[in-house]
Amino acid sequence: MKVLLATACGAKKNKGRMPAIDLYKSSRIKAVNNRRNGADFAVLSAKYGLIYPDRVIRDYEKILDPKGVKKLTPQVTEFIKTYDLTVFFKGGSREEYRNLIKNASEILNKPLIMIGNRNQEDIGKLEELLLRCTKGNLDKIDLIAPSIETYNLS
Repeated sequence: MKVLLATACGAKKNKGRMPAIDLYKSSRIKAVNNRRNGADFAVLSAKYGLIYPDRVIRDYEKILDPKGVKKLTPQVTEFIKTYDLTVFFKGGSREEYRNLIKNASEILNKPLIMIGNRNQEDIGKLEELLLRCTKGNLDKIDLIAPSIETYNLS
């Protein structure tokens, strides 16, 4: 199964133009990237939409709002189109980021799994979840962590 692992961007950024993984100072982004366990990884940016960590971008100041969700939905939809499943680590992300990834998944009728609570306690469950997802074993995945939400799973 081709799986995309994504998480929201971070508010604190380095200055200048650099790969996204280096631009964001968020320890959450780096921790999620380090646990991708065979899945592709992307950051959901308030300015750029979904981007791979090696994409070179410039620092920016932008907070995702409902208007931004509407604007970025086509880009995010196009990005996830080639994946069988998206796993979104939502730990600490704003509602707009969760709505954006959910809207794009619904448009394509693609499966989406969201995991992570505000304190990011479920980050340790991410590797197990991704291993099962890449093997196509989606049976009872909601038992892996209490924060898991599933959408469009058959």
